[in-house]
Amino acid sequence: MSATADISPNTIIELVRETVLPDLPADFGAEADFFESGLDSMGVMQLVMFLEERFSKKVEPTELSRANFRNGSTLAALVNGKAA
Repeated sequence: MSATADISPNTIIELVRETVLPDLPADFGAEADFFESGLDSMGVMQLVMFLEERFSKKVEPTELSRANFRNGSTLAALVNGKAA
């Protein structure tokens, strides 16, 4: 974990909504599947670029998996587990 405050799943959901899935419902939960809501490989790449710029944390090619980008909880865990 980083020395800064962890990023919450809800923050991740808002960032996903702002960058790649603007039509996510307001009640989209931390465990709801981004892919079932329309996230595709191009969206993942847009999201990676945004996250790397926003949080100054590099997403490695080996981390580009459906499991890591499945929902707000898994993506928050990925971002929070990276050193700044």
